[in-house]
Amino acid sequence: MRAATNWMPLVAAVALATAGCTSGGYYDDRSDAYVEAESITPLTLPADSELRDGRAAMPVPQANRPFRQRDDDFTAPRPLPAVRDYIERRRMGEASWLVVNEPPAQVWPRIVEFGERQRLSVRERDDQARRLTTPEGVIAVREGLGATSEVRCEQDGSALDDCLDALAGYLSARGQTAMASNLSRQETVGAAAARLVGSAGERALLIDAAPDQAWAELSHLFERDFDRPEQELLDQDAGAGSFLVAYLPLAERHAGILGRLFGDQTPRRARLSVVPAAEGQARLTVESAGEPSLDDAGERDLLGRLASLLR
Repeated sequence: MRAATNWMPLVAAVALATAGCTSGGYYDDRSDAYVEAESITPLTLPADSELRDGRAAMPVPQANRPFRQRDDDFTAPRPLPAVRDYIERRRMGEASWLVVNEPPAQVWPRIVEFGERQRLSVRERDDQARRLTTPEGVIAVREGLGATSEVRCEQDGSALDDCLDALAGYLSARGQTAMASNLSRQETVGAAAARLVGSAGERALLIDAAPDQAWAELSHLFERDFDRPEQELLDQDAGAGSFLVAYLPLAERHAGILGRLFGDQTPRRARLSVVPAAEGQARLTVESAGEPSLDDAGERDLLGRLASLLR
């Protein structure tokens, strides 16, 4: 294999890959608020008030029938998912790769172009498997979670960081319009990468990704968002495909003054495990890992929040 400097001409562009804003945060599922909402007496203004009529500023269509809850599984309408950075890095043990916020069919031509621009000596190009074999290493593109791609650069099973840095810079420079097009695609398709399944005692999250992909994505999300007492990542084990978290359900965070004074505000410990499901899918299960335990409503809250983050 040649020296790592073969990847260097484009490494300087890696700064572009780290630009942009991270979505952060999560969507709080307030379905119960829709069900429990009540009408209030209209606000009465003084007779001498000089206010322009703003009724047409933000019109709300009239409903042709009153709202009726049909079952216990009412779900509030969700906002559009936050747009992730165009390129993000992932690690799982010794493995390392890039997650690109576009599907493989759009990323692969740029990989081929990268090889041509770098004047790599391509020994084999497999367009069907989306794989370039060179003396410097093997570059491969595969399906990621949702409408994303995983780009790997390896030699003898080991990740080549210089190659990944060069790829990140090149792809970022070539993908300035990708985030907008990806958002448009999500608006049209509206597919969820993860969904809540099962009933009380058997709740789980079904994720449209292989177990290793699902674990890596969850690890990234936990490290990014579970960083405070009410939701904290305590431990993770890639080999076992598990996470240990402390989590205070949303209902208890919004319990009001009396609820906070007299209720138990102790975050519940829970262990989440990623296990294989059907081909190309993974299942995320949750169980209490101490006292006070996480009840069914808490499990549903936690899994629902993770489903929102994975959108």
